[in-house]
Amino acid sequence: MKVLHSIMTIVVVGFTIVACGTQSDKESTRVVSSEIEIEAIGQSDEQIRLAKSLIASSDASKIKAVNAKKMFKNYCAVCHGRKGNLELNGAEKLSKSSASLEQRVAQIYFGKGTMAPFKGIIKNEEIVAVAKYLDEIKKKNKKVVVWDYT
Repeated sequence: MKVLHSIMTIVVVGFTIVACGTQSDKESTRVVSSEIEIEAIGQSDEQIRLAKSLIASSDASKIKAVNAKKMFKNYCAVCHGRKGNLELNGAEKLSKSSASLEQRVAQIYFGKGTMAPFKGIIKNEEIVAVAKYLDEIKKKNKKVVVWDYT
């Protein structure tokens, strides 16, 4: 049992290092989508344009078929937390993020700062699905305050 626990600890630590790894924002990145093959220099406007193309070229039925909650739990929660508010290793507080869908797709696809890029790790439709799932996280974390003056 101790051996299994040790192996699981090593796997979790290894995944954390990969998921929260580093990448320079200035690196050149090759983007390949169903009909797109463009060299991106890492400039925000270019990444957003490519994210828009990725969203447009993704099959809506494949996006809906993705279990985005499970993917978020497996790939993102280690740094962002299950509710999107952990902020481990400089991770953004997703529960309060105002990033657009395009910005979220670009961030997941290309990575940024200590966040590793997920291109080639998960499918494009999965990237879009996880980016859309962040809206659910924000809705769940909104606190409604009701004042009762009676």
